[in-house]
Amino acid sequence: MTFFSFGIFLKPVTTQFGWDRGAFSAAISVTMLVAGSIGIFMGRLSDKYGPRLPATVGGILAGTGFLLMSQISALWQVYLIFGCLIAVGGAGCVIPITSTIPRWFAARRGIATGLTWTGMALGGIIGPMLVQSLISGHGWRLAYVVVGLINLVLTPILAQLLRRDPEQIGLRPYGESQAGPGVGHAERPEASLSLGQAIRTRRFWILGSLLPCTFFVHQVMMSHLAPHAIDIKLAPATAAGIISLLGATNLVGRNLSGLVSDRIGARLYLTACLFVMTLSLVWLLFATDTWMLFMFAVVYGVAQGGIPISHTLITGDVFGLRYLGTIMASTMVLGSIGGSFGPPLAGSIFDSSSSYDLAFIICVLLSTLALILSFFLLRARAYD
Repeated sequence: MTFFSFGIFLKPVTTQFGWDRGAFSAAISVTMLVAGSIGIFMGRLSDKYGPRLPATVGGILAGTGFLLMSQISALWQVYLIFGCLIAVGGAGCVIPITSTIPRWFAARRGIATGLTWTGMALGGIIGPMLVQSLISGHGWRLAYVVVGLINLVLTPILAQLLRRDPEQIGLRPYGESQAGPGVGHAERPEASLSLGQAIRTRRFWILGSLLPCTFFVHQVMMSHLAPHAIDIKLAPATAAGIISLLGATNLVGRNLSGLVSDRIGARLYLTACLFVMTLSLVWLLFATDTWMLFMFAVVYGVAQGGIPISHTLITGDVFGLRYLGTIMASTMVLGSIGGSFGPPLAGSIFDSSSSYDLAFIICVLLSTLALILSFFLLRARAYD
């Protein structure tokens, strides 16, 4: 809900205070950099103790941050609260939870990972429409309060159900005896690479170069697609509906990616997702009607939904599971750096030209670069 709803808040907040969109969007840049950096610590914490502690603390921090956002009156407060406090809270949830699931499944790991990411997509469906409804009826300050309470209450409660691995409760990973030949090497502790070993492989740096491109594109879409829709004369509720549809199709993409990745492999599926995503971004350049933007949301959402699943599965398959949280967080730091440039750059482009055209062209180019890098990932050998 956090990032899917950011663009819904953007226009009412900047309009009330007279802030530039680029300046307000810089909060996402700070968030990406802080969350990426803290994510390494959270990944190590989860690898050692499990996801319950970081997820609990993360929910409390994120919820408190949203409550404080309801009281902002200056840009520096946005950077401090959204860019730092909420970022740390998010980092305590995403990496610990997503890196835990592969430890519980030897068979059907792709499907399980896809279902895990489904929760984030559900937030993307519910969040924008809920936030827009609250803003329209009661103002953006109350909307922040509601989002804060949801995070503050629900996340810590649900976090108590989490465990690091099945061995902690006397079980074995699901389907361990039926796991295919491509899974076994990642399960053995001696086959798992440490972070120091991983960064000396070519695959680590291919992933680390690919993710900044995809993070940049997705942060631009989450922050500026709704304002763009309103700028071309769509109603705010329709713009929020586009973001919710994107979240819904993102959910479809995440579940589909798990099923297909188990059959054809995560690397090949990643390449397919990037190809479709690039085509959808080209379509966006010419989308001027409501139906065209809804079509973009469908295609882009399905394609983008497969990327985080593929990243999780590829990291586990290539580097093993023992240090999965730490290595995932490390590659995501590089992705976060790329993502941090997206929202403020797109906002600054709009502030200077009253158009997002150049920003969307940059997204097409970066998506194409990510697609090219994925072909190198396909050709790379194990532990190369």
